[in-house]
Amino acid sequence: MKKNSGFYITIFHLYRKDGRELFLHPLDRASVVLSLEDDIEVVGKYGAEPKVSSLTAFRDTLYAAVDSAVKSKVQDARFIPNLLVSAGTFLLVYFFMTFSMRDPIPMIDELLIALGVTAFVYYRRTKKDQSRPLAVELRQKLKDRIDGIQFREDEFVKEVEDELHRYESVGSERLLDSLMVPEDSDFTLSDMEDARQLLAYLDKRFSGKFYRRQERYINNYHRSSVEGKVLRTVGSLAGTGKLDLSLYMTYLRLKQKCREHV
Repeated sequence: MKKNSGFYITIFHLYRKDGRELFLHPLDRASVVLSLEDDIEVVGKYGAEPKVSSLTAFRDTLYAAVDSAVKSKVQDARFIPNLLVSAGTFLLVYFFMTFSMRDPIPMIDELLIALGVTAFVYYRRTKKDQSRPLAVELRQKLKDRIDGIQFREDEFVKEVEDELHRYESVGSERLLDSLMVPEDSDFTLSDMEDARQLLAYLDKRFSGKFYRRQERYINNYHRSSVEGKVLRTVGSLAGTGKLDLSLYMTYLRLKQKCREHV
């Protein structure tokens, strides 16, 4: 994602029509969180201004993502040394117990004790690794980057939010009809770069066989032979909460608009 010859990440905040808030971003992946170490620009954009409490809760979510990412990175980096120390501990305890103790059930007690001590040593080492200066500094640096994220009003996000609200205001049948025969809309994609980023986030959210099947259903809706079946299937999924139809339709419209601008 390039911007001014560099790389940037956009966080999108959307209000649902009922007041719920939605943050769309890639910072739920450890690799993306760790990339913030390289001073990648991160910006937040919204249509209607989010509540301070929501931004605080979102920041805490990103803090948790930082903790998880750093923990994973440190564990990966220290895996071989910890494995070797743990293996050595197991062998040392096992042979010590074997030759220093006599019991009627050979090996069983020795194995259990050796495994227990090994697990304890491994746990203590991995916990100590998390408090090493490099890990503490990285964790703090990434959290400082999170603290520095600024949110601003954006016309493109406002367009997406309005489109989402439009879909949330109508029933399932009209939603499907509007996809086949587009209605008048202000959805003009004022920022294609942001549109592609948001589409990538939604692609991930709506990935998998389940959503691909729904997309095939919807794309075949214009065929009268399957129209009723599609409406019943998609309507049923939306009614049970298995399919966020309004957001999904916004995603499909965004994909359609991006294709038109290729």
